Amino acid sequence: MPTELSVFISSKMQELAPERKALQELLPTLGRDIFKFQTWIFEGDAPASNKSIRDIYLEALQNADLYIGIFWNEFGEWTLDEFERATERGIERHLYVKNLNPEQRDPRLQAFLDKQSDVRFGITPRWFTSLEDLKQQVGRSVEKWLLERQVAYHSAISAVFAQIPDDVPEQPKRLVGRDDLVAEVQALLDDQEHILLRGFGGMGKTALAATIAAQHTATGRGPVLWLRVGAAEPDAVFEAVGRALGMQQAIATTSGDERLQVIRHLLAETKALLVLDDVWNGAALARVVKAVPRAMPLLVTSRHRFPLDEIIEVGELKPAEALKLLNLYVRGRDISSDLDARRLCEILGYHAFALEIASKTLKVYQLSPAELLQRVEQAPHDLSMPANYGEMGRAGVKSLLDTSVSALHRDLLDVFIALGGMFEPSSTPELLARVMGRNTQTVGDALSQLEERGLVSARKHHHVEYFRLHDLAYSYARTMFMNKGRSHLPVVEACQMYASAHKDDLDALDVEQSNILEAAETAYHSNQADVFIAILKSLTVDGPYFAARGHTAVSLKLLKNAIQAARESNELETAHYLLSRLGNSYADFMGDYDNALMAYQEALALARSLGNVRREAILLTVIGKMRLLQNADDANDYYGEAETIARNLSDDFVLGFVLHHQGYQFINQQPPDYERGKELSDEAAKIAAALRLPDIHFWSLLNRGSCEHELGELSQALATHYEAYELAKEQNNHFWLAGVLRSIGEDYHRMDNRVQAQAAFDEALALWREVKAKAQADDLIQYMNERAYTVQPEL
Repeated sequence: MPTELSVFISSKMQELAPERKALQELLPTLGRDIFKFQTWIFEGDAPASNKSIRDIYLEALQNADLYIGIFWNEFGEWTLDEFERATERGIERHLYVKNLNPEQRDPRLQAFLDKQSDVRFGITPRWFTSLEDLKQQVGRSVEKWLLERQVAYHSAISAVFAQIPDDVPEQPKRLVGRDDLVAEVQALLDDQEHILLRGFGGMGKTALAATIAAQHTATGRGPVLWLRVGAAEPDAVFEAVGRALGMQQAIATTSGDERLQVIRHLLAETKALLVLDDVWNGAALARVVKAVPRAMPLLVTSRHRFPLDEIIEVGELKPAEALKLLNLYVRGRDISSDLDARRLCEILGYHAFALEIASKTLKVYQLSPAELLQRVEQAPHDLSMPANYGEMGRAGVKSLLDTSVSALHRDLLDVFIALGGMFEPSSTPELLARVMGRNTQTVGDALSQLEERGLVSARKHHHVEYFRLHDLAYSYARTMFMNKGRSHLPVVEACQMYASAHKDDLDALDVEQSNILEAAETAYHSNQADVFIAILKSLTVDGPYFAARGHTAVSLKLLKNAIQAARESNELETAHYLLSRLGNSYADFMGDYDNALMAYQEALALARSLGNVRREAILLTVIGKMRLLQNADDANDYYGEAETIARNLSDDFVLGFVLHHQGYQFINQQPPDYERGKELSDEAAKIAAALRLPDIHFWSLLNRGSCEHELGELSQALATHYEAYELAKEQNNHFWLAGVLRSIGEDYHRMDNRVQAQAAFDEALALWREVKAKAQADDLIQYMNERAYTVQPEL
């Protein structure tokens, strides 16, 4: 199903009526079946309303993805107001001017057009003389914009809270040149300014921002919160902030202005530099900026011009700097005085990304600057110009990529094109090998060779290696993929197999999350219900991915769609398990007990219709827990019914599960019954130990220890908590370790052993910080402060 995009067409209605009609007819035919355009023109789409004309068009602009302004001779205040409001909202703007009888043009309109043509404003009006000319120009511009938009939308949003320089992502091997910009930006950040680094693709904006951010932490100015944003909507950005700071639930349970306030407070507490890299969505940026505290420095990188405090252009390198970059990978040769090297830099437009590829090409193929220069000048040009190239006004970058790609032997070329078909401009060797039906080692070797040639960069996430295309190279590879008429079906099926194979490997799923979720969405919209359901089942039922990582708005929507698809496919057991996981997500990550209860109740109904008594007992238990958290009177009824079923079944797993939750109930009810809680938790722990169920075993021990602590049985509580501690160590679960260490500290505090208590609290706090569990860390800090313990500063 194509993504719908709204285009706001602005002009004087009568003067340019034929042009408005022509664009209304043209735009729905564009989009390559990936995007679907909805046009909005006042005379055709404004509803009957008692609202003012301005309120009506402002409402339409609010939902627009693209603004197209058409001008001729007449000056219109509303038309210019529409343009200014589109600018404020950060909407992409394309301007077209009818170049007939320009001497009749209103001087006020001419002044406006002259201002927009100024390079500082980043918009180049296109001139046309006929309807056919206009349609051709709009068609070309929109196709390029769509390809750019695909690149942006296929870049997964990511967030890193960097407290040391090495944690800052995207740092170059060495930043060549830009010393003046580094100094200028750092001085502005010291004044808490909001700064935009603006420039064409591949100019080195991200590398510059990463160098500045690393310097920020290295010089003791504070940590850095780095987000790669792409075309993400505001809520996706806020969710990423929550994940990076360990505050997902605080974000998930709020919306609107309340969410802005929560984000603002979280950001203020970090005392960090906020970096928003590769921003495409101006409307989203405007909303995110509203959540940024006034005293927080902000650094944004983008190809687009957004209205921030300071806009700094990142343009071409100086000739001497360009020569240094060209020489960077060429060992043992000094080409600084080589005239052909200087000419090569000039042809490449002193463009940072192109020069890096050129330097690696000189190294890999052992070429002289003269030989590479000749190849670039003779490069094949049969590929249509991909997005991002035409706007730079320099064919040299494309010519270099033409040269680099044409020099690849068949196997490397196939891998490069296959990367262009991925949903995300990156892939692990394994996933790409599955897409291509080839050996993983062979594809990995090919990717390494592409890295040597500067076409991809190698990355690592914990133990998982993957390769990423620069977005200029991605748009080039994607154009080749599309021109060959290739299908995304192999990518969708490969993602499903990868998700299934790595259902328990969270790091491997992290790296490919965007590819996998886009594959799921593509399968859903192309009626591949079996593949779609299988992907969501791997991530939620068969494996713990979303239970461990939490949901985004996108993944939660996919989960709900998968439940519906499973019902429609009569896969009722799968629908039951997916509903259970949906309830867990609402309860555990969002604190939304009402929606959790509804999901659990639907799952219970399916369990009963399937005659699955075992699952019925489990669902009755979690429903009882929700009713307890809602302070309802019937929680005990659900727990009791669940226990009766479990004991009648003689199923130790179910009985252990039920007893564990019942123990929790007695501890948390008002008034608490610690004796009964201890008894049930002890029985649950013994069952879980016998069945080797570490999750239930650990939490039952923790609950039993808490009851013993409250009953004054401190020595026994400490022994129980140490038993839980050993289990947490055995499982290498830092979240468990932090929780039980806090309990151990509280035991020692009640026993007046402050030295041991301090040591346990210190270790717990360090672990909470490590796993970014901010709420738990803050709660422990408050406990320690109230009892005069020393709180170690965060490193």
